[in-house]
Amino acid sequence: MYVNNAVFEVHTPDGGHFALRLHRPGNKRLEWIKSELVWLTAISRNTSLCVAQPIPTIDNEPVAFTQVLGLNEPVVCTLFSWIEGHFERTDTVSLQQVRATGKFLARLHHYSTIFDLPDGFIRPRLDDDGLFGAKLAYDPGTGAALFTDEHHATFQQVEERVRQVMRELDTSKETFGLIHADFIMKNMLFRDDEVCAIDFDDCGWGYYLYDLAPLLLQFKDEPRYPELRDALWEGYTAHRPLPDTYRNYIETFIAARHLLSCRWLAGNLHNPRIRERAPELIASRVTELRRFLKTGSIAQQGETF
Repeated sequence: MYVNNAVFEVHTPDGGHFALRLHRPGNKRLEWIKSELVWLTAISRNTSLCVAQPIPTIDNEPVAFTQVLGLNEPVVCTLFSWIEGHFERTDTVSLQQVRATGKFLARLHHYSTIFDLPDGFIRPRLDDDGLFGAKLAYDPGTGAALFTDEHHATFQQVEERVRQVMRELDTSKETFGLIHADFIMKNMLFRDDEVCAIDFDDCGWGYYLYDLAPLLLQFKDEPRYPELRDALWEGYTAHRPLPDTYRNYIETFIAARHLLSCRWLAGNLHNPRIRERAPELIASRVTELRRFLKTGSIAQQGETF
């Protein structure tokens, strides 16, 4: 059973090589999907960043629809150019590759500040309301029954820390814009010294600093976490200088990402693998969030920037 979308590698008789994505029904609104493709097309045309380029249908439509056995509604399909490259793990990625990753994000965010927003462009907002309010991007639904009063109390304290950072950053074009929002190891490919990004399915309007948080959260249990963290910051700020005080802001966004991962788990209990492990994982992550509230860091070392 798929947790989210299904992606297939496609070869055509004429030598074409593509990635076909079948979208999980009811997960993303059609206008959101089309807007994702608009942004990716603009990135492909207007920058040298390596991203998967959307391929329109023979009728020049951005998406297609297909019927899948067992489902009552058509499934949205999108096609992308295939990107050659290899994946790395948190324990194999080099500091040079991490610096290149920071550079990629900095250049992506710079383009976001000058992106000419077309009419009808709609992506979710990962701001205060989108992350924690009535317009939850990570809505746990009935799965919220897994959360205890103690969990809710911890979440509330973390949310307030995040809101304070958001208030201090404001939503100017220098701090807030279109972000990838799920830039983790499985969504990046490496070829030589180049970083390529895939899976913009979660992209939306958010704080640029938040885009650094998912990868840093993945690094947190690595013995060389401080070196990986510093390499990402160095790569990013070399191409998009930031005040040194923003380092602590990133720690708060890492906690926000961890909190959202709890909600994501609770919202995907339809998957047996997730349902089986969700209570244990949520309990562990809440413990780490309490560590953040005490020390200012999720990392085992208890070190902030």
